[in-house]
Amino acid sequence: MRSKNSIRNVIVNVGSQILYIALSFFCRTVFIRMLDESYLGLNGYFSNILTIFSLAELGFGTAITFSMYKPLAEKDYKKLGALMGLYKRAYHTIGIIVAVVGIAFSPFYQFFMKSIPDIPNLTLIYFLFLFSSVITYFLSYKQQIIIADQKVYICSLYQYGFGIAQNLIQVVILILTHNFILYLCAQILFSFFANFFLARKAGKMYPFLKKYEKQKLSKPDRAAIVKNIKAMFMHRIGSTVVNGTDTLVISTFVGIVSVGIYSNYYLITNTLMNVTKQIFSGITASVGNLGAVEDHRKSYEVYLAINFACFWIFSFCSICLFSLFNPFMLLFTGKKSLLFALPIVFVIVLNFYTTGMRQATLTFRDAFGLFWYDRYKAVFEALVNLIASILLVQHLGVAGVFIGTLISTMTVDFWVEPLVLFRHGFHRPVSAYFLRYALYTALTFSVGFLTYFCCAYVPGTGFISFVAKCLICLLLPNAAYLLVFWNTKEFRYLKGFVKIPALHRS
Repeated sequence: MRSKNSIRNVIVNVGSQILYIALSFFCRTVFIRMLDESYLGLNGYFSNILTIFSLAELGFGTAITFSMYKPLAEKDYKKLGALMGLYKRAYHTIGIIVAVVGIAFSPFYQFFMKSIPDIPNLTLIYFLFLFSSVITYFLSYKQQIIIADQKVYICSLYQYGFGIAQNLIQVVILILTHNFILYLCAQILFSFFANFFLARKAGKMYPFLKKYEKQKLSKPDRAAIVKNIKAMFMHRIGSTVVNGTDTLVISTFVGIVSVGIYSNYYLITNTLMNVTKQIFSGITASVGNLGAVEDHRKSYEVYLAINFACFWIFSFCSICLFSLFNPFMLLFTGKKSLLFALPIVFVIVLNFYTTGMRQATLTFRDAFGLFWYDRYKAVFEALVNLIASILLVQHLGVAGVFIGTLISTMTVDFWVEPLVLFRHGFHRPVSAYFLRYALYTALTFSVGFLTYFCCAYVPGTGFISFVAKCLICLLLPNAAYLLVFWNTKEFRYLKGFVKIPALHRS
């Protein structure tokens, strides 16, 4: 059953997101053609401010999801109802806090802009972004039980279905009116629809929630959740500072136009990261169930398979990004002024790779509930990232911000996360992980630069040239990895992933 749910989750998640991505890029292309570049920067700037406000969530969702795995397996409806009741009250409170903080911040948002863009109704636009964020806290909490129950594909169908409709309506609005405010109103409306109808679906799937949501959790259960929330809050600080402050630093020290340029690159890397995260989120609940009923040896076997798949996916994506980023941007935007120089692109891709290579480890850490052991890691990560980015941006410009992010990842996350998982999850020495990481990274760099130089020999900058480079990126890295790994244990893991006994046993 775990295997079937994992495969169904991955197929639906990835398939629906691919369609959503295609329409999102089309919508962004229309956005760039119809509106001034400063609107692009403003969109990225306000989005990142709200990412920082999301710290109020405290990591509650991940902690509650972990707490649901065991009662779902045991069909303990009273406890599930009590957990969801707690989650509901918490998220409603968080929504109010985000609204209050957002309103209080409204007089100050312009202080983080090096120059104020010539865009009318800036404050109204800010409040529309804020409202879009706040309403999700009053409806989205019900999704968590669906996710914990290994049915992520249901959430994906609703979210991406309404997301596709949203993009189509936004394209029509941009073409007919060129109005950014109407564009945002469509975003708010469809976000509300997605969360509202998904909440109704959860109510129908789990009718016992209404009956038991006023139940009180036992003191040990509350203590365990509070402990995990404390740990996850620190993790939220780290991820929010690392992912949410880059745009603020660029806006403050470089300018809002550079934020707009970065937002195009971020759209692609974030889209790829989301697609791959759908794969890992689709198996997280199954891994949590696996950890609850199987021994450490079987969990470690599954981890090796997933970690190898993680390498192949992120290595291939990183190679494609480095070789195709600027050629695609030129086709996508039609403007050379919206391109970053190759060294900046290299650092962006390197950050994508190092973040991606953490996904297998983070999936198992979250599924095993090991939040407490590396709780201080996130605080150090945030401090290193912010200090390094602010210092380096003044000397290196935009590149300095991304180098600061890379420094924080490699000096903190790179060694702490696998150490915690191997020590407290698998009870094994972590040296094997670092040896594999070194091999995988060496292969990525070697094959990546070979691919880039092959693509560089393709003449022209048009569509045909881009397609030829895509074919090189598709064939060369995968052929190289097949050649290297064909007879290895790692590749047998990958080929036999859906046949691993640990995942098949229900």
